[in-house]
Amino acid sequence: MNIDTTSLIRDMGMNAGLLCFLAALYSIVLSGLRHPDLGIRKARQRWLPWITGLMFGVTGILTMLVPLRMAEGVIVDARLVMAGLAGAYLSPLGAVLCAVVLGAYRLSLGGIGSGPAMVGIVLTTGIGWLWQRHRPYFSPQRFGALYDGVWLIGLGLSLAAGGMLAIQTLPPEIARAVTSRSWMAVVVIYPIGTVLLGFLLDNTQKLNQREETLEQTAETLKSMLAEARQAASVFVNSKDTIAIVQPDGTVLDVNPTYSNVLGYSREELIGKSSAVLRLDEGGEATFLRRVAQAIERDGRWHGELVRRRKNGEAFVSEVTIEGINDPDGVVRKWVSVGKDVTEQRRLEQALQQFGNYDALTGLSSRRLFAKELNATLQKSTGTTGILALCLLDIDQFKDLNEQWGQPLADQYLRVFAQRLRVETGPDNLIGRIGGDEFAVALKDCAHTEAALQRLEGLRQSLARTAVLDNVQLRLTCSAGVTFYPDDLGDADGLLRHADLALYAAKEQGKDRIAVFDVQQGQRLQARRHTAKLVEDALLQGEMELFFQPKVRISDGQVIGAESLIRWHHPERGLLAPGAFMDDIVGTPASGKLDYWVLDAAFKAGHTLVTQGCPLPLSINIAVPTLIDSQFQQEVARLLKRHPSLPQPFLEVELLETETFNDLSAVAYVIQGLDDLGVHCSIDDFGTGYSSLTYLQRLPAQIVKIDQSFVREMLDNERDRALVRGIVSLAHAFNRTVVAEGVETPAHAEALRDLGCDGLQGYGIARPMPLPDLIHWIRAWQPPPEWVGARQPVR
Repeated sequence: MNIDTTSLIRDMGMNAGLLCFLAALYSIVLSGLRHPDLGIRKARQRWLPWITGLMFGVTGILTMLVPLRMAEGVIVDARLVMAGLAGAYLSPLGAVLCAVVLGAYRLSLGGIGSGPAMVGIVLTTGIGWLWQRHRPYFSPQRFGALYDGVWLIGLGLSLAAGGMLAIQTLPPEIARAVTSRSWMAVVVIYPIGTVLLGFLLDNTQKLNQREETLEQTAETLKSMLAEARQAASVFVNSKDTIAIVQPDGTVLDVNPTYSNVLGYSREELIGKSSAVLRLDEGGEATFLRRVAQAIERDGRWHGELVRRRKNGEAFVSEVTIEGINDPDGVVRKWVSVGKDVTEQRRLEQALQQFGNYDALTGLSSRRLFAKELNATLQKSTGTTGILALCLLDIDQFKDLNEQWGQPLADQYLRVFAQRLRVETGPDNLIGRIGGDEFAVALKDCAHTEAALQRLEGLRQSLARTAVLDNVQLRLTCSAGVTFYPDDLGDADGLLRHADLALYAAKEQGKDRIAVFDVQQGQRLQARRHTAKLVEDALLQGEMELFFQPKVRISDGQVIGAESLIRWHHPERGLLAPGAFMDDIVGTPASGKLDYWVLDAAFKAGHTLVTQGCPLPLSINIAVPTLIDSQFQQEVARLLKRHPSLPQPFLEVELLETETFNDLSAVAYVIQGLDDLGVHCSIDDFGTGYSSLTYLQRLPAQIVKIDQSFVREMLDNERDRALVRGIVSLAHAFNRTVVAEGVETPAHAEALRDLGCDGLQGYGIARPMPLPDLIHWIRAWQPPPEWVGARQPVR
């Protein structure tokens, strides 16, 4: 090509000068944002998109006045580079303003190229915006020290491609001619211009950020002295025990609370080893090494210690130890902050004992036995042994109770349980399922015949004569047994099958063993049939949500409603979840139903808003659906789709029948939902599935007390104590407490006295369709005795 080198160099110099001038102006504008007056700074920030947009647009016009003449008929200017860089570096408003300025000027020039020029301006502005959005991807971890250069080159090539695409909007013959003459110049000039101006803009932004950092550092230094004074005040006045120690355990200083709690004076503690204050199983050196490793890895150690007061009394302390960095970055001191949690741990143990163990016999409750059995089944996967699950029922126990009374019957149950322990051995599972029914799980049986022989021997041993209060008692027992893995299923399924076999043994004349007939094909077919019917019901609109209100106990105000599924079965009428949910657990129909409930709850919430009754709603979701990767995204989509809903609107209740095999995954999802403004609750708390571990590890905001405890609390002191303990424990963890199963005003009054926050149950309202809920909300008046009622101090 015949190129006038002198003109080209001149034009390139002028364009480079314009780009440098723009970078200088950009730097001046950014530096003007760092004004000490907040009001002026905000005003300048509001004008920043307009100023920078005009700057980029005017500079683009100037580059159009001094284009680069690459050859005869080949003229390239940098307007599309300016439009693309505006999209890549400015706010959307600034980028649009730049595009408008460039487009207006180009339209004023007229000509056949006006249309393609407008397309190019819009296209390159959008390309720049997309590259701005994805710039975090170009990180030093992926591209090393050249990550900025890679991003700029990619942006420049993309702008060149956008410019070539715009040329194609010319008439075909003209487009081909222009493309053949200019493609090389565009591919070379656009990336060079992009890298040049982008490099200047990047450095301008980095310099501005450094200056801002210096100003912030100065402000930080000013506040450090005030913070130091405040820290000293916190140290002296804190209600937590605080100690400064060396990594070898030597005490350097303690606050007054530390001295008061442990009974030592400050002078007695300073310079002494902290080992005398703890009861360590592994010794001082082991403990200090464990703490040092945790601080080096995570920056802190957190755990519980058994400490010893000066008078020898032991207590449990929850302690956090953090390292204090010296100016050279080396940790030479630790700060230990602790609090006495002895009473809280005692309450937890009592609650755990109530929920997991039978008070009469000391055996595992049905809930705990099922949990332990599930764990055993998981461990036995892949082994060759057989597990025999047996349910035992005392045949003449009802007669014993009626003839000799409950005290003697209770003594016999304790004897029966003790014999079970001795005969079964420590390696197997035993539990009291209820009444006179017990469960035994024999592990690692060689074959079914050997297991049946052991169970028959056990049954005969249990039938030996017992002498209680000079009364000789010999009671036989019936047994129902099923074998795993011949009978595949979880703990609940195996218990149901063993119970069916026990029923068969009773029907056959008692005092014998009956084995469950698996009939796997029939059961699977029945489940498939139910799942198919549920999926068809969703498609045919047979499902409906009913709603049961929840009220705040302090003032009787309606605070939400629980969404409960109902099936309008064409043959069986209105069905509650208990009629079909168990049959679809673990099937695709369960997940489909959960997502239908989620969508229906949002639609109901929208209807409530339009009717002037905005109300938060809760839904029951199975754990497999909760941890599904699409669930959180669907919740976010629905929240965005319904911006008029009250905040917070949605509450997710974790189902009673679910066991959390992966607490980390559940906790992660709950935290993600919390970030979206969605609350979660632990449903049926206290029944065993919702253990104290879940309360500690799951960041759920609400605890719902199981209705079985609430319903009997007025007549059963054990249930009342359990409810009181759950309320206290939940409040200790800053959880809101809602009681289910409130059937009478007496229940409400008792729960109010115990400090419960919310109520739900037939005593408030039965589940009802959405139109009835709207009428109910409008007509609801809290009982007069609730209004102004004094709440217990929390």
